Amino acid sequence: MASNFDTSKLNDGTYLMVKNGCVEDMGYAFTSLTGYTKSDFYLKSISEVTHKLFGYDLDLERNKVSDCFLFTKSFEVIEVLIRVYKIGRGDNKLYLFKQKINFVLNSELSFVDKLLKDNNMGVGLYSSPELRLLKANQEYLEYIQDVYLAEGNPISLCFDKINTNFIGSKKQNQLLNVSETGETVYLKEQQIISRNGDYRYFNKSYTPIAEDGKVKYIIAILDDVTDNTLEKKHMEEQNAELKKMIEMKDEMLMLISHELKTPLAIITSSIQTLELVCKNELSEKLRKYLNKIKQNTYRQLKLVNNILDNTRVNSGLFRMNRICVDISLLTRTIIDSIAVFAERKGIKISFSNSMTHPIIYTDVDIYERILLNLLSNAVKFTPEGKSIEVSIFQMLSKGIQQVCIQVKDNGIGIPNDQKELIFERFGRVDRIVTRHSEGTGIGLYLVKMLVSLLDGDIKLESKEGVGSTFTLIFPLIKSCKISVDPARIENPSEQLITASAIEFSDIYYGA
Repeated sequence: MASNFDTSKLNDGTYLMVKNGCVEDMGYAFTSLTGYTKSDFYLKSISEVTHKLFGYDLDLERNKVSDCFLFTKSFEVIEVLIRVYKIGRGDNKLYLFKQKINFVLNSELSFVDKLLKDNNMGVGLYSSPELRLLKANQEYLEYIQDVYLAEGNPISLCFDKINTNFIGSKKQNQLLNVSETGETVYLKEQQIISRNGDYRYFNKSYTPIAEDGKVKYIIAILDDVTDNTLEKKHMEEQNAELKKMIEMKDEMLMLISHELKTPLAIITSSIQTLELVCKNELSEKLRKYLNKIKQNTYRQLKLVNNILDNTRVNSGLFRMNRICVDISLLTRTIIDSIAVFAERKGIKISFSNSMTHPIIYTDVDIYERILLNLLSNAVKFTPEGKSIEVSIFQMLSKGIQQVCIQVKDNGIGIPNDQKELIFERFGRVDRIVTRHSEGTGIGLYLVKMLVSLLDGDIKLESKEGVGSTFTLIFPLIKSCKISVDPARIENPSEQLITASAIEFSDIYYGA
């Protein structure tokens, strides 16, 4: 404790006079500083008085000089320097207070004060490391009262007095970490239960303020995001329910498609048997009707196959058998298999290749599905007398050598506002759908998914009234042993011929 003090020098200073542990007198300047009058503290124990002033019992016997945060009667906080002196021979003490200049606490220009006043978020200022609440706006005080059921004004209380479950909690570790490391902590969509039992959600941040290299304050900011979070959760629940319904629908479509595919296959094989066994007994009129039955059966098979493949891809059940293949030979063979359909409509198909044995790692059957769909669309929407060009060339993209297979037609083209639509499920360009170009809108959606499965990409360039160009892009394999019999590639298989007939079944040739 400091040495005896000459009381004649006090005048009206900022002091408390204590006799036998109780306050006996105070200076007028003390009242001006704290708002407390002599009647508030007269004959009160110094322990009780320091608890009111500092929020805890300040033991000044062991601290001759103390730097503390003092709370006024109106719960404003100031920083003071306290000195304790012994007076006379008895147990008389003098407590002298001197306010320190503190721009964080007591300046209306400080960013802390602006945070407290100029926004609708909850803002609280804590001391570090003891985590005593120094300042708070009304939103923050309401949060504390609502969540922690705090009674009275929590200003001047440490966090463990505000939240009785604080000691040993995750929040204590987070705030101590802010004090020790000086790093801000952000917490998103923290759920709390309010006094009336409602769930509320807040984004929280705890930001340190350092002085002389040490964290002296921590700013807590609360942003009530309850409405946004509940709306997002509602949307997630709806999406989960929608996903479940889509899965159920896909399962039902797959089941129905399987049930349809069996009788369609039987009808197709029966027609083939009739054409083979009774080919010399069939009249021209009967052949015409059989061809119509076959074409429409193929149309239904095309729809069923597309539905099944769409469902398999979406469900992750699509199986692939990828091998290294000369894509030029395979593309040429596919074009040969559909040449008859183009000729029937009076359309010329040309093929060019600027590469020498371009090899890609692909699934032959899937690639056939992709190219057949693009070619059937080109034939479908290209008028008689026009042409279709298929070309293969090499390009460099993102430092990787790519093989491009391009299908260019001189057809009716696609409007700019509907280019993305055609790659969506059941997406069709309404202005160009006619009886001679019917479709379900599944094909190109499936093509895009299949191309993605093969690690490729598909691009579209189109101008209405001029034509469309679809470009398939796949990684070029420089060194790879071809894993398929070239004879299979160079000569259309029965499977490819049938697949071509099915793919082109929805094109009418002036009938």
